[in-house]
Amino acid sequence: MPSVRITVSVGTRAVPLEEIADPRVAAALRGAGQDVARRLENIACPVHRKVATNVRVHFDQRGGANLQYDSCCAELGKRIGTALG
Repeated sequence: MPSVRITVSVGTRAVPLEEIADPRVAAALRGAGQDVARRLENIACPVHRKVATNVRVHFDQRGGANLQYDSCCAELGKRIGTALG
């Protein structure tokens, strides 16, 4: 399963998940990150047979998520976009 780096907006800063003091909030965000990782691990590039790397999820102050990742080519990006909607 790919590792997912999670950050959260706190005020005007992007804070790593490890610095979130409330364990309930941290657990919920960690769970969302693990869900993304589980879904991405099964999506491989049809051309290169590689999966997404350097996966990052940022949660804004309203709870919206921004997923970013590195892919080997546009085909992998298309597959991820289709699978995650």
